[in-house]
Amino acid sequence: MNTEDMASLYGTPIWTRLRMYRNPIRMLFSAGVWASAWYLLSSMILCIVLFSVVTSITITSAALVIIWAGLPLLIGSAYFIRGCAVMERGRARAVIPEGLPAMTPVASAEGFFPTLKAVWKDRITQRGLAHFTLLAIPLLVLDAVVWTIWVAFLGAISVPIWYRYIPQTFDGQQMHGLAFGYFPHGPHHKGAIGYFVDSDLSAAVAAVIGVVLLLAWNYVLVATARVHASTVRSVVAGRDPMAAARRVLDNPGPLSSPTTT
Repeated sequence: MNTEDMASLYGTPIWTRLRMYRNPIRMLFSAGVWASAWYLLSSMILCIVLFSVVTSITITSAALVIIWAGLPLLIGSAYFIRGCAVMERGRARAVIPEGLPAMTPVASAEGFFPTLKAVWKDRITQRGLAHFTLLAIPLLVLDAVVWTIWVAFLGAISVPIWYRYIPQTFDGQQMHGLAFGYFPHGPHHKGAIGYFVDSDLSAAVAAVIGVVLLLAWNYVLVATARVHASTVRSVVAGRDPMAAARRVLDNPGPLSSPTTT
């Protein structure tokens, strides 16, 4: 069975290695889950940095156009955005094994104003600006929520090790444990809502629940990484019109000579 058949079997798009296995245990130990976790974490950091930098330099350059000082900055901003797109393309290789379509070069132009016009009419510059400004915040929120919940479920597995070191104070009384809910007067008093871990048994129950939730949330994690990678692939890089032909050429066809044994 070739790669395309395997991807189709597990409902995985051809262009990504982020597979979803039907067996949740196999899913947990698959490379796709941990690649997704790394990809979303690095995406959150870069979204914050690149959104701030790209937005700042673009607005500053546009504002300084009135005194002509912004024109060179606009050219530099466009090339900086293209550089960020190159970085995104390289980072996407963690989840897109075939890489992204080759970037088209900026149209050649001679002179200051023709260069300014060419670099800002370039499709990569325009798509990069949209990705690093308009789409950055929605993607950041989505990645942060999904990744944080996944880490919380992952951490819940280790609750039996460290729950006893968490100090709690209820009505002036000191105790140790981990509170999941609202306990205004303590875990065993009226008004308590939730689950309080204060024994090895309750910690073991919390760990089992964490394992179950983690196994289920792995699918959400991988799906979110797919969404982010698909956005990068569609917006920053665009579609490769020769992708289908490349796959046909890479795979052995019906006329291939049989392997000699």
